[in-house]
Amino acid sequence: MDNKIKILPQNLYNKIAAGEVVGRPEAVVKELIENSIDAGANEITVLIKDAGKVLIQVIDNGSGMSEEDAIVAFQRHSTSKISTYEDLENIQTLGFRGEALASIAAIAQVELKTKTVSDDVGTVVKIEGNEVIEVSKDSLETGTSIAVKNIFYNTPGRRNFLKSNQTEFRHIYDTFIRQAVSNPNIAFKFFNNEELIFNLRKTVLSERLKELFGEEFANTLIPITVEHSVVKLNGLVSKPGFTKKSKQDQFFYLNKRFFTNKSLNFAVYSGYDDLIEKGDYPSFFLFIEIDPKKVDVNVHPSKLEVKFEDESAMFGFVRKAIKETLRASNITFDIGFSNTMSFENTPDNLEHKKPDVNFTPKGFNSGFNSGFSNSPSTPGTSSIHSIFEASRRDDLDSGNDNASGIPLNSEEGIQKNIFEHKKDEDEKFNLWQYQNKYIMCETATGLMIIDQHAAHERVLYEKALLRLNSQSAFSQQLLLPIKVKLTKIDYQLAKGLQEEIHNLGFALKFINEEVVEITGIPADVKPGKEEKILQELIDQYKEYEISLNLEKRDNLAKSFSCRSAIKAGERLQHQEMFNLIDSLFASQMPYVCPHGRPTVIRLTTEELDKRFSRS
Repeated sequence: MDNKIKILPQNLYNKIAAGEVVGRPEAVVKELIENSIDAGANEITVLIKDAGKVLIQVIDNGSGMSEEDAIVAFQRHSTSKISTYEDLENIQTLGFRGEALASIAAIAQVELKTKTVSDDVGTVVKIEGNEVIEVSKDSLETGTSIAVKNIFYNTPGRRNFLKSNQTEFRHIYDTFIRQAVSNPNIAFKFFNNEELIFNLRKTVLSERLKELFGEEFANTLIPITVEHSVVKLNGLVSKPGFTKKSKQDQFFYLNKRFFTNKSLNFAVYSGYDDLIEKGDYPSFFLFIEIDPKKVDVNVHPSKLEVKFEDESAMFGFVRKAIKETLRASNITFDIGFSNTMSFENTPDNLEHKKPDVNFTPKGFNSGFNSGFSNSPSTPGTSSIHSIFEASRRDDLDSGNDNASGIPLNSEEGIQKNIFEHKKDEDEKFNLWQYQNKYIMCETATGLMIIDQHAAHERVLYEKALLRLNSQSAFSQQLLLPIKVKLTKIDYQLAKGLQEEIHNLGFALKFINEEVVEITGIPADVKPGKEEKILQELIDQYKEYEISLNLEKRDNLAKSFSCRSAIKAGERLQHQEMFNLIDSLFASQMPYVCPHGRPTVIRLTTEELDKRFSRS
């Protein structure tokens, strides 16, 4: 009988194991930069071509390797970082598992050039699929250069799973930024397709952040330093008045190693307490120094996850540190909190007057009004007017509220009964706003409650998709162009999406590698918010690209609608509420926002009667 269990060949299990370490080009960049840092380099150059698919090269001036070490380094579980179990419990370096170079060599063509300070000449090693094909000598500078070419050339199935160059470049860029932030004492150069993206000098953290994110952003940060007997926390956090709508620019480091931890992220938010609103996210660059024996960094080959000996103690330490830093900084009074009680959300009476057709809603531009027009619906769509008229005709014909036989709890029935109609000439709609967040609407059978943000998102999303798919761009030209300074990655992203952003209605001119000029805006963007909406559109696009993996046009439409829609807390006039609901029920899918949240809920009179024990 033949044995069924076999030991896999080395080249096969190397390719399988490589998947844990090298999922995409970004992982190669991370591992190579970490090796350079561990080698004591203070100058590191990163070069990529075609988002790392063709070439990833990292050059450093570190300690270099001898010929013997250069060859052994590509064997699995070979490392200079640890040698005993005690070393594993006291990790002081970024790398230690001895898997990175072997994993990279298993799925790419690799050329290593290296020289130590004591050697007269350097060593060149060429490897393909873990097979050493050449070892030679050459005149080299002290340090190491590793060029990784044609990643996944021998595993085409995995190469096909790589995303667009734009997406893969984003991941590489983010990894580079993480390393550059945590090592301001190292000079970095970063080239993309031979274009110099960054040329960073040796400096301190505060200056490094200015180089990476701009001086304006860096000036919104306040320093934090808190020490305990076993742990130290230092870095910078954003002032409460300068939060963002996405989880961008949030960096945690443990003994200089970037890591992610949802619990500690929540600890930071908790430290801000009521100083920031729900849905706003602070920026932070926080460095934790702790005894390596009190933390486990060997959780996953990516080394992005860590486990603390006492998670709850770390949570409390971080939360208290943030809270005390903000209190000591005396910046809470810069924020415009309103402590006065307001009854603006309470309607003067439940019988609102018929809207004036000539009324121009306060605070909304003509583009907003055109989107929420009082004009008749196009064929095949539903609106307040068509629903109202259909309901009126049914009643005149039958003398009851549901003569059509349409179930009141069906979608068509909800549309039919959206507004309580009157038979007299003075038609009145009972509409009012609750908490500047929800629109309350009396219907023939109960109460309709509409989430104003979700409803507006739905309307803007469908309009944005229509523009993107039909390429029917329309912009409101600005009298005075607005210059916006973006980060280099945001500039490149906007340039890559130039056609789609134009179809949304933004007219942009790309001035240099960081500055764009807005000359026109979509009709749905409020004047005065052009720069904010563009930046939030880019931020949201990046977040959706990573978390939801959306198709490009769908991502842009969702991002635009999310960032341009009326926010919870915005006061609406009666006409604005009316127009919003009219546009919502003229959309193709009025009952959910683009993210699947409900836009409308319905509370029937029958249900209310039951709640109050009425027969």
